[in-house]
Amino acid sequence: MKHAIGILSVLLLVLSVGCAGGGNKGVGAAGEAAKARTRVGEVPAASAGTAESDFQSAVRSISKGDYQEAIGSLKSATSLKPDYTDAWAALGDASMKLKDYQNGIAAYRRALELAPGENGYLQAIAYGYLCLNNLDKAEEFYLKLVERDTLSYEGNRELGFIYQKKDDADYAIKYYLVALRAKPADAATMETLAGLYDKKGNERKKFEYLQKAVETEPDNHDYRTQLGLAYMKKKDYADAIPLFEGLARDRPDEAVYHQNLGLALSQTADRRAEGASELERTLQLKGDDPYICGVLARVYNDLKQYDKAIETAKRGLAVDGSQESMLNYELGTALSRLGRYDEAIAAFQKVAEGKDAAWTDAAKKQVSRQEALKKRGAAAKRGE
Repeated sequence: MKHAIGILSVLLLVLSVGCAGGGNKGVGAAGEAAKARTRVGEVPAASAGTAESDFQSAVRSISKGDYQEAIGSLKSATSLKPDYTDAWAALGDASMKLKDYQNGIAAYRRALELAPGENGYLQAIAYGYLCLNNLDKAEEFYLKLVERDTLSYEGNRELGFIYQKKDDADYAIKYYLVALRAKPADAATMETLAGLYDKKGNERKKFEYLQKAVETEPDNHDYRTQLGLAYMKKKDYADAIPLFEGLARDRPDEAVYHQNLGLALSQTADRRAEGASELERTLQLKGDDPYICGVLARVYNDLKQYDKAIETAKRGLAVDGSQESMLNYELGTALSRLGRYDEAIAAFQKVAEGKDAAWTDAAKKQVSRQEALKKRGAAAKRGE
């Protein structure tokens, strides 16, 4: 979503710039400014003259998207009529359209001096400072805005964003909660709150707001994915699986949704085979991925499909060495269960000699175990 400053409501001027404001992903706005008192084609008798003519010329330029030309006309209008509030506000808007935030702020500040009761001008100034990454000045003007209007959605949300940037989770939460009171169906703010509560270690609140975000926008794939992954993190696979099933069904050609579903299913006792199918589908869509190959090889070992485990582990090893320890470990496990102890020892030895501490100790034990199994097998053949 884009930032927007509307200063000439009858022209439906929407300011869309690349400033990264808003505490919610990609969400931020300067908000609604005051309605202009001059409409297109309406030249009040008291204002008729060169300044008004320049203003109307600027209005026509703005309607065509020629902001640079509009700025020239507006500068002329404000020079001829220094107390021309609408012209100053339009100059601020046009300047910000061109990302000239310094001059945009200056023009809006002049408009605010002439019309101090206009909350929209306060908001526009705060927005400009936010785009300049001057968080302290942006905070100053957003605080003035919420002092005037305690339930200002834009003011509270942007203050939440500012405190989030300042790494003050408590104050960020405080303002985001007020923004949510002002706009109860704002799923993006719910998601942001979930992230902040997660940062504070409040699992209950994290899930509360993630669930609210999904309930508010049930078709939002990102929110559903986040909730599913949150369930996975706490090993609540029963709740994660339906979310990932829906996502994979909605977007059958996107590997990530099959991957998440496959990983969740692979952790269950009764649906592990379905997990293997979803992980195979993942590999079909994205190509051989070493990590997915490693997980799938493990699932095949759990399902006692050792030939498939060997094939899958080798597929992963053929890509690169990023998951070499896991893949060789699963390869060794499958080979061992087929009684191919020498090959299993070779696979486990590679893991034991590696630098991945998460696998080396287990692999060393497996090397010893395979040696013992090999001797026992040989003894059985001799009839001992």
